[in-house]
Amino acid sequence: MRQRRPPARLIIAAAAALLCGPHPTHAQAPPGAPAGLFTRVGDVPLGAATSRTDYESFDPASQRLYIAKMGAGAVIVFDTGQNRVEVALPGFPKATGILAVPERHRLYVSVPGAGLAGAVSAGLGMIGLSSGHGALAVLDTTTLHQLARLPAGVFPDGITDDPKDARIFVSDELGGAVMAFDATANTLLARIDTHGEVGNVRYDPLTARVYAPVQSRNALAVIDPATLHMVRSDPLPGGRHPHGLILAPGAAIGYVACDGDDRLLVVDLAAGRVIGSAPLGHDPDVLAIDPGLRRLYVAAESGTLSTFDITDARAPRPVVADGASGIQSPPASRAAPSTARRDAARSKPSGPNGMSWKYVPFSPAGRSPSRLNSLAMYAVPLKLPSSPMRRP
Repeated sequence: MRQRRPPARLIIAAAAALLCGPHPTHAQAPPGAPAGLFTRVGDVPLGAATSRTDYESFDPASQRLYIAKMGAGAVIVFDTGQNRVEVALPGFPKATGILAVPERHRLYVSVPGAGLAGAVSAGLGMIGLSSGHGALAVLDTTTLHQLARLPAGVFPDGITDDPKDARIFVSDELGGAVMAFDATANTLLARIDTHGEVGNVRYDPLTARVYAPVQSRNALAVIDPATLHMVRSDPLPGGRHPHGLILAPGAAIGYVACDGDDRLLVVDLAAGRVIGSAPLGHDPDVLAIDPGLRRLYVAAESGTLSTFDITDARAPRPVVADGASGIQSPPASRAAPSTARRDAARSKPSGPNGMSWKYVPFSPAGRSPSRLNSLAMYAVPLKLPSSPMRRP
């Protein structure tokens, strides 16, 4: 998530999409979605009360979707095989980042802390008077029991896994650092200063580096995960306040979402330079890639979802459906203006009528807080026309 100064709105309707599930038989085009781009195919209750959710992570081995229910301070475990909530785990105040690592049977959750104590701790941490009370929770995905809760700075957010060095990295957004952990011993290894507020964090196996946008400096921090030092800071011209980040699989290309001017930057990670840019929906936040369909999704808190074809990773092409632009408002746009949030998508490799299936949790506007949150399922066609993006 993105934490602003002054603090951002605390209640934001969540939306994210991750892979698979059975194929419902009744489909309909959602209101406001361009024909041919999104089709609603199901809706599953998530639980009582409307509250913000944040990141999500899918474990293909167990067919579980893990959801950080930020507003409720809980982790939802959703069974995608049965399309039901398996369990809601309490005790994760203001949960933000979440990451399943199936190879280790581990689930990692960023826990900044909530309430007055959490706010005071974050405030003191921002001015350097506290190391913060944020934590990284480590759970066993076999038993769903917590194994450890480790100190993680002022406001832990994004999480990434370095399988080569068996290390976990967490962005401490308001603490201006990336925290490094030993994934085997479940211990904190180091606090790596990024010299500014840090956004999301990602590990790239091709360059063997960890990357994190420094939103207050318009730069991309490059970290050596072996030595735990920041080796360089690459400028990000053409965008303001870079926060969201994701890396193209097998390409050493990064996509950075800048919420200061609603721009997507394409970064050559090895060269450390911006090689392209494109407009995004207002207030972009989280990004996700569907590797099967080669699509990039960029979620905006305004309720829009920008979709790009990344067949050529260096030159993403905004997707166009039936004459509409690549910046679309899929069903979560029914949430209140400036409150929809989306992590977006992975796909099931095949589906009826050339469709690939997505899960999208959302809290529509106008529902009473006592009504159920729901997990809506949408289908996305496997092939769509596209239009070129702008080079810098």
